[in-house]
Amino acid sequence: MKAKIGLDAGHGGSSSGTYSVNSVKDGLFEKDFALEQALLIEKHLLRNGFSVAMTRRTDKNPGNVSERAKFLAKENCDFSLSIHFNGFGNESANGTEVFVPFAEKFAGIEAGFYKTLGENFKRRAPFARSSSYFDRNRIFDKKLNTETRRFEALSNEKDYFGFIRTSWEAGISADLLEICFLTNPKDFENYIKNREKIAENIAKNIVEAFGEKFVSEKEPENSEEKPIAKPKIAGKVRNSGSKRDVLN
Repeated sequence: MKAKIGLDAGHGGSSSGTYSVNSVKDGLFEKDFALEQALLIEKHLLRNGFSVAMTRRTDKNPGNVSERAKFLAKENCDFSLSIHFNGFGNESANGTEVFVPFAEKFAGIEAGFYKTLGENFKRRAPFARSSSYFDRNRIFDKKLNTETRRFEALSNEKDYFGFIRTSWEAGISADLLEICFLTNPKDFENYIKNREKIAENIAKNIVEAFGEKFVSEKEPENSEEKPIAKPKIAGKVRNSGSKRDVLN
C-alpha cells in the first residue's frame, strides 16, 4: 500500500497570511495561493495512487499550526507538508525556502523540493530551525526507514515551527515550504506562469522519495486504477485579515 500524505494549505478564513503584489487589484492573499497549490499537489498524488489528507479545502481556518499537525497525525499520514508563501515590506526580498525538522537526518525529500523549486526561484537555502539556531549548511540525502517510513533522529533539539515540531513529536516527518515571495514582482510572475508545474514537481519529489515511479499527467494511466477526483481551485476571495499573520 502506498503512503498517505498530509497537506496543509497555510492560513485560511480570517487568517489571510501575506499579501500579493496584486492584492489590492485581485483580492488574493497567501491563503488563496496556498490552497490552490495544495489542491494541485493533491491531484498529482492521487493520480499516483497515494492517499491524501487535507487540513482544509475551502477558505476556512481549521485551527492553529499544532492543531493542523495533530489532525494529520490522527489521519495516520506518513509525511506531512505545510504550504506557505513569503512576504516582506521590501519588494527586493525574493526566493524559496525549505524548512525541515531539526532532528531529522538525511531527509532526501527536502533535497528534491530545494532543487525543483530552485528552477523558478532563488534558492535561499534548505535549513532546519531549532529554538537555538539556524543550521543553514545541512547536507540532505535520501535515507528513509522502509519499515517505519520515518527518518532517523539526530538530536533532541526542539523545532521552532509548530507544524513541524508537533508532527515530529507525533512520529511523523513534516516539512514547511515557503514557495516564493508574493510581494516580489518577479517571484509572483514566475509563480503565476509556472504554478501547475511547481505543484507537479512537489508531488513528484514526494512520490520518488517513497521509492515510487512518478506518473505525470501526460503519461497514460493504468486502466485498472480508480479515477481520481478533480478538485476545483478556489475562486477569488477578498479578505481583510491581518497582513502580519505569523506561521507559528
